[in-house]
Amino acid sequence: MLDTFEADGAVAVRGLLDADWIRTLRDAMPEILERTYDPVERMGDARTRTTRSRDGMWRECEPFARFLFDSPVGDTAAAFMRSATARLYEDLLLYREAGAEGSASWHRDAPYWPLRGWQLASVWFSLETVTRASGAMRFVAGSHLDDDELATAGSVPESEAEQRRVVLVEAEPGDVVVFHPRALHTAYGSTPDRPRRTFTLRFTGDDVRFRPRRSMYHAWMRDCGLQDGDALDHPWFPVVGRSSVADRPPTVGC
Repeated sequence: MLDTFEADGAVAVRGLLDADWIRTLRDAMPEILERTYDPVERMGDARTRTTRSRDGMWRECEPFARFLFDSPVGDTAAAFMRSATARLYEDLLLYREAGAEGSASWHRDAPYWPLRGWQLASVWFSLETVTRASGAMRFVAGSHLDDDELATAGSVPESEAEQRRVVLVEAEPGDVVVFHPRALHTAYGSTPDRPRRTFTLRFTGDDVRFRPRRSMYHAWMRDCGLQDGDALDHPWFPVVGRSSVADRPPTVGC
């Protein structure tokens, strides 16, 4: 699986989360949903949307914090990054109402982050079954290895992305998808009869350094006190996983 991750930029790890962990998160959903926000409105668009988000759950929701620190997600991220440690960069819930149609545009996450470095990984999973028709993630295979002049562009047209090999990952609750945030990806909408509840946990490895940006999505990242080039050795970016996998592939600019 590590070879697939390094070649394609995304891989499914089947059954990583057992039924108890899925039950823990499902039971915590009423508490988590109390403080969601409209991510589009946060970016200055007041139009009605069918998606809600929440981040920073590990600071405010004890069941989620227990999941983050005690489940295998952190160690898994560290192993795929070939990093001795995995620090949480961000936890994110995306809640799409039942019947919400459409998919996100093809995009990369890393260009928007105030970070530089190669050892990065996102762990994505759903509390519902996701299929080709509803909720499944799609990735442009190998796009995390694109040259910087391509990889620094956040979004690309669908016609351009689908000229390349696309990997679609259907998943059951308990499966996780580990992907590199430089990889081009998108996902489908929810089913007509139930919402789509997905989590993305974003991790950094040992070689990642802070790179301030003029505009940051989270104000607390702007105010964290880290300077350009600093390691993310900060209580707001906790270590949640470790690995003995030391070797890593040659660094590609990020």
